Amino acid sequence: MAVRLLVLLALSGGLLAWAQSPEDTVPVRARRPMWIKEGVVMAGNWEPLSFIRRRGGQSYADEENWSKERSEAAARGLKQAGVTLVITNLQKGMGLQAEAADIEATRRFTRYAHKYGLKVGGYVGATLFYESLFAEEPGSSDWKQVNELGQPMYYSYSGAQTFRYTACRNNPGYHRFLEKIMRLGVSDIGLDLIHFDQMEGWPEPESCHCRYCAEQFRQYLRARYSPAELDRRYGFHRLDGIIPPPFGITRGPIRLPELTNPLMQDWARFRCASYARRYGEYDAFLEKLNPEVALEGNPNLQLNSDHGFQDGVDVSQLLLHGDVVWSEEPNHAEWTSDGRLISKIRSFKAARLMGKSLFVYTGGRYGAQSEGSPPRLRLAEAMAYNDYNLGMVGDVAPTGIELTPAARRYIRYFERHKPDLSHTRPIADAAVLHGFASNEFNPGAAIPAVTLFEQTLIQTKIPFEIIFDRQLDDLSRYRVLVLAEQDALGDRQVEAIRRFVQNGGGLVATGTTSMMDEARRRRGRFALADLFGAEQPLRQIVRRDFGKGRVVYIPAVEAQVAPPRPQMTYDFPNAYWKLPNNYRQLTDAVKWAAGGPLSATVEAPLSVTAELAERPASHLLLLHLVNFDFRNPVKNIDATLRIPEGWAAGEVVSSSPDGGAAVRLGVTPGDGQVKFRIPELQVYNLAVVHLVKK
Repeated sequence: MAVRLLVLLALSGGLLAWAQSPEDTVPVRARRPMWIKEGVVMAGNWEPLSFIRRRGGQSYADEENWSKERSEAAARGLKQAGVTLVITNLQKGMGLQAEAADIEATRRFTRYAHKYGLKVGGYVGATLFYESLFAEEPGSSDWKQVNELGQPMYYSYSGAQTFRYTACRNNPGYHRFLEKIMRLGVSDIGLDLIHFDQMEGWPEPESCHCRYCAEQFRQYLRARYSPAELDRRYGFHRLDGIIPPPFGITRGPIRLPELTNPLMQDWARFRCASYARRYGEYDAFLEKLNPEVALEGNPNLQLNSDHGFQDGVDVSQLLLHGDVVWSEEPNHAEWTSDGRLISKIRSFKAARLMGKSLFVYTGGRYGAQSEGSPPRLRLAEAMAYNDYNLGMVGDVAPTGIELTPAARRYIRYFERHKPDLSHTRPIADAAVLHGFASNEFNPGAAIPAVTLFEQTLIQTKIPFEIIFDRQLDDLSRYRVLVLAEQDALGDRQVEAIRRFVQNGGGLVATGTTSMMDEARRRRGRFALADLFGAEQPLRQIVRRDFGKGRVVYIPAVEAQVAPPRPQMTYDFPNAYWKLPNNYRQLTDAVKWAAGGPLSATVEAPLSVTAELAERPASHLLLLHLVNFDFRNPVKNIDATLRIPEGWAAGEVVSSSPDGGAAVRLGVTPGDGQVKFRIPELQVYNLAVVHLVKK
């Protein structure tokens, strides 16, 4: 029966051909649309009128303004405000006939937008409005996700939107439908970008258990493991009886403190691989239609949760494809009264590592502002950490867009500083590993440690990047690797880490790092025992040389506030993001392991963050400063930057959208360094160092 089903699925376009390396199954596009790197200021109005009416609760103004927001006057106003991209409705899930009038409005608006030089993206939903869609599309009733009991998965369990199901991206019929939508948007309407909402799974234990997911899961296991490896992992190698793992509940949370069941581990990996595969297939299809069309999705980059286990999102796989991703996480930029720095810096760094930028709410009703997180602070954060992308600055209005005076200043500054802000890349001394088997399968231990170590680096202004397992193969661009409670490391990973340190790299590790392998089988001793100089977890800090490098072992990252209790479906929200009690020890460890001056040293309060980047094409170093405690400007910030070998610092120019003209700063050159002082930081400042050949 299983063979017969496999044949039927293959004949129906079941997309079941997994490569020998299941995590890398779709070729990455060789060339990306260049316009996405030339500066993005986005506005949105993506809900079709048909959906607004079906959802209910709208005001008279919502209906009256809907068509005005898609008028030529709106396009002209957006252009005048500095917006470069509008995301509007393409297909919500009601059906092409039911949404025909909405789609026609998008067609007209796209012509208006292109007239004024705006790019237009089309929103594609991931739900099925069964009342209308099932009557339009034969077989579409088979496209829905079902839980482990075979029940359909509604979009909302609140009772408000049970008129739509969630669609299964592994369903071949739904995949063909999406190809039809992409062809409509690109070849017919002429859109410049396709946006896929919900580019993630329904959270465990509500993942899809349909027959397509079940069969593709078995194919994934066959591609990942040989029969002998299956015997070692499961105790058997016949997979006919394998089904997606039932959790015995249909609603979370899942109270397991860690994940040791190999089937559940492999199911989490499969979900991540399959969502990345689908996303890559959309990317490849768009490239065939028009290589200048960009791909964007909404997976939500919640690095302070076990997002891979819960929702099937592995950043390092998914972001091999596409150009931009959304993150609707609630970590809006803020300095709280109890001294917490809340930010999306982790998400910006993870996306940028993969060559992507983020859409975040920097304005508008979707990103409702609080007094502690005004638009100018969110825009400052995006200016510093995003890849030349200010995110969604507001909602489309009948006359264009409504912006605060400060937001308009920031957008004008963004436009004027294209020669400095475009085509840059971050400079990082340290790399913090987010290992899949540690963060996803033991989140209650790993995620608080990783998040608080990163919080330390953010607030003490040590240049760092977030990396994933695949980056361990080449750590040459970093001076220090941070392993915060990365307890599960495979033999190949351990060898890569050992080689990095032997060749001169620094290592800072905490707690139980390397006590398990990637399948969470417990070792009798540290796999990195020779580096730590100990076989079991210690209670004291150890500093030692190893090969040409340096190693620091620290017993724990000491949280000020006790983290949530360990469980799967784990979240470490920003209420816990207070600097750890031993943050100075963590900072000192990184500096010592680096073996010399860091790329940037900035003397400023803990409420100020710094991001160092370079623009190789014009020989620039860029130091971005953001004051999250924006009510209290900071004066006389001293900065020291390391200068690349063979170069010297010329002039240093400081500017800000917060007021005042750009100024040339006095500099103090040193041996491979340059020092300067920034007179005042209100919210955002950019110091540009012009390098000259010696």
